[in-house]
Amino acid sequence: MERIFNSIDFIEKNIFQSIDVHAIAKASHYSTYHFSRIFRALVGDTPKEYLRKRRLTIAADRLINSNVSILDIALDCQFESHEAFTRAFKKQFNLTPDRYRSQGKLSRIVSREQFSPDMLNHLQHSLSMEPRILVRPETRVVGVAKRYTEDDLDLNTLWSAFRPYLGQIKGRIGEEAFGVYEEYVETGDNVGFSYICSVAVQNDAPVPDGMISRIIPASTYAVFTHKADASLLPETLKYIWGSWLPKSRYEYSESPDFELYIPKMVDGEIERSLSIHIPIKDK
Repeated sequence: MERIFNSIDFIEKNIFQSIDVHAIAKASHYSTYHFSRIFRALVGDTPKEYLRKRRLTIAADRLINSNVSILDIALDCQFESHEAFTRAFKKQFNLTPDRYRSQGKLSRIVSREQFSPDMLNHLQHSLSMEPRILVRPETRVVGVAKRYTEDDLDLNTLWSAFRPYLGQIKGRIGEEAFGVYEEYVETGDNVGFSYICSVAVQNDAPVPDGMISRIIPASTYAVFTHKADASLLPETLKYIWGSWLPKSRYEYSESPDFELYIPKMVDGEIERSLSIHIPIKDK
């Protein structure tokens, strides 16, 4: 938590400077990939979204409480032009900066206040979920990778698209399916990811055309069962990073984390239970 709040402090101290997600991640001493995933799960915005919303909130305050020109406010908040600032401001507050200033009232409904420890109170005191702690052996998986940015991952769609590929995979072990997260790097201040829909295979199993193979190393994991729809995973992840992990005797180990889907029979139909595997180590 201290590392995440170090990144928040870095943003606040450099809010009027040109900074990108890599510099913000560096302040947390996490890799950009792991920082971006943890930050979004905990804060609710990607680092880029959080920075933009914080700048727009400060701009809104200055529009009401100062006589600084709109262009100067826009430039101070790292928007390249009056037009770019107006588009972003209207999207956030549903008003142009001129209209917002003329109404003379600061809206807090869609403002982005600085993320603080107080915002974790609900997570830390209102929820309770204890994971299983287990050690998994090294596992080889084969599957299909899909690239995505921080705000466009649709797990239900990805797994539906993966099902037709299962018949092509040879040497499969068991019925489990692995959703593995990986990093890929994009230009600028964006961070891209790959999500691999995959299954466990024997070490000598061939890799079909258009698929990839990965090794999930042996590791200790905190395993959380997610009983709701996959679309609600962000709420579970927010609990893991915001409540359970800071209070546990473990810390995050920067190894691949993954979702494990296990088929089970429910009322004569096959359903898949979902568990989240977070690699951990003793503090």
